[in-house]
Amino acid sequence: MTKDRIKIFGTDGVRGRANELPMTVEVALALGRAAGKIFRRHNGKHKVVIGKDTRLSCY
Repeated sequence: MTKDRIKIFGTDGVRGRANELPMTVEVALALGRAAGKIFRRHNGKHKVVIGKDTRLSCY
């Protein structure tokens, strides 16, 4: 993963098209690992929401 800063956090959370910059596999894995570490520190009682835009224009 590059050391360059890429904005992926917006006002509605993390957004990005899968497997395209900035949401590459490496970035998704790093985000998941970081979230897991934080959740584990707080007894694992957190909710995570994963969504998908199902409009035809998004395919």
